[in-house]
Parts: sequence; C-alpha cells; structure tokens
Amino acid sequence: MVQVPHLMLLISHVHTGLISALKVGMRFYLFSFLFFSSSTWGIVHHKVDSLGSSAKGQFIALEEYGYRPDKKAYFVEIKILNLWKKKFVGDVIRVESPAYSDKHLKESRLKAKKLAEGQLKAFGISG
Repeated sequence: MVQVPHLMLLISHVHTGLISALKVGMRFYLFSFLFFSSSTWGIVHHKVDSLGSSAKGQFIALEEYGYRPDKKAYFVEIKILNLWKKKFVGDVIRVESPAYSDKHLKESRLKAKKLAEGQLKAFGISG
C-alpha cells in the first residue's frame, strides 16, 4: 500500500512532462510554419497569361503579373516568345505600382498592355 502514492506521483510527473513537451512541440511547429512560409521569405506570387499569338503561331505574348511582398508592390511584365526559336524577342514591358488595392493591379495591367501595343502589332499578335 505504501507504493501506491509513489505510483500516482510518478504518473503525475509523466503526465505533466507530456503536457509541457506537447506545448513546446506546438510552439516549435508554429514557429517553423511562420519562419518557412513563403510570405516571410518574400517569395513572389504571380500568374502567367497569354495575351495572344501570331497567325502562323510563331509568336506568343505572355503577361506575367502578381505581387512582390518585399516591395509591397504589384508588377506586370509582358514578353514576346518566338516559339519556333524558343527565344524571347523584343523588349520586355515592365510596370510596377504600390499594392494599396486590387484596382492598382488592374490599372498596371492595362498600362502594360497599352505600352506593348506597338510590339504586339509589329509581331502580328492578336488576342
């Protein structure tokens, strides 16, 4: 009968140890999640769309747009790809704007398309 309290004490210590280990583990996982998340490291979030292609399919206009967390800005890039030679041709159109609201991204995309009109026409690209 004397050993029963020792057993209860031992169970209590083990239970307390498991609870504190669980708390430490949860803190570690939370820290790891925050530390290794993409926004913490400033990874660019972006999309790529096709704006159109030439009649013979030689050229295609690609629009890359998204958000740069490190600059807190939206960006838009338009590039023209020669599919036959697998090389980019022409000038790259770049537009950036502060990321205050979604309308700034829409405005940046429209501005980039307006700036690219000459090149799109020169390569016979229509969308």
